Amino acid sequence: MNRLILLQSDTSNPEENLGIEESILNSSSPLIGILRLWQNDPCVVIGKFQNEEYEVNPSYVREKGIPVIRRFTGGGTVYQDLENLNITFCKGRDDFIFSSYFIEEGRGITEIILRALRDFVKEHIEVDKRNAIFVNRKKVAGSSIAITKDRFFYHASLLVNSNLTELKRVIKWEESYPDGTGYFVKSNRSEVANLSNFSKDISIERIKESIIKKFEKELDLKAEKSSSIWG
Repeated sequence: MNRLILLQSDTSNPEENLGIEESILNSSSPLIGILRLWQNDPCVVIGKFQNEEYEVNPSYVREKGIPVIRRFTGGGTVYQDLENLNITFCKGRDDFIFSSYFIEEGRGITEIILRALRDFVKEHIEVDKRNAIFVNRKKVAGSSIAITKDRFFYHASLLVNSNLTELKRVIKWEESYPDGTGYFVKSNRSEVANLSNFSKDISIERIKESIIKKFEKELDLKAEKSSSIWG
């Protein structure tokens, strides 16, 4: 990797944002790393291998007009709003940073984010075996990855000051997958919390600044701002 592009986009439209994510995954610049920090209007995003019927409360999302969108990566269902920060990082598939084993590579990237959060959170913070971030055993972030023949793609969803009451109304929290429904990936429900619960000084903008600095330090590259995935 010889360049790190900080991709600028000001849309908060969930469908547009997921479209940008696919464009990043399909980009063909293996020597360029792409870092993107972005937010969505209220929506539900479900994993590639999940069944919407068993993850989301359909009557509630219809009543509130909350869109449900399927992403192209695995993992569980998440509720997002403008107080949730999405973090995307994409690089060449074989441009290894931490490990040639992709799960470990993803963990290493999550730990970059964890180090950024330590600038604000003094409580016990850790990455679990599912590559999620927990503060005092409460989940504040989840992540997922995708691999193509040329690219390694990672994104994470970080609860900063989201509406957790709405989150729990939108998403089904009980074990609701009946027998005989075929192969679907169930979300792994954990008690969640906002980062704002653990730090009075935290904000999305301050977290963005810290994440950018930590990626620059780890990659030994200065992030170049651009509105194009090709810089």
